[in-house]
Amino acid sequence: MQRMTSEQAGKLTRELLVRTLPGSRRGTIRAHLARAERIGNLIHRRFKVGPYQAQAKHFRWYLETQTLDLTPSTRYRHWLTVRAMVSALGKTCDWMSRFQGPWIRPNGELGRLKQGRPPKSVY
Repeated sequence: MQRMTSEQAGKLTRELLVRTLPGSRRGTIRAHLARAERIGNLIHRRFKVGPYQAQAKHFRWYLETQTLDLTPSTRYRHWLTVRAMVSALGKTCDWMSRFQGPWIRPNGELGRLKQGRPPKSVY
């Protein structure tokens, strides 16, 4: 059996998200897909797992270490992409409580989020 490369993992992560994001492929959606590909690539390089084997700890590692030098608003956009990826994997209820951190608000403030509109269901 052939081993997956980091680039293949990134593309597979992108394909996972393509199926679940509504709307056209312009602007925001395109940015989500590019971030998802980068996230999948980095997680594979570090942990040697593909997007379907990724666990909450892998996404948490990404948010804690790989977004550290980014502005709060950019960290927030990366968190939104991780949230979309987790939703695409069908793990939203189980995992989202593990992703509390300074990235959940565009201004970087800590605190719990209000209950909002639920993410689009994959099913």
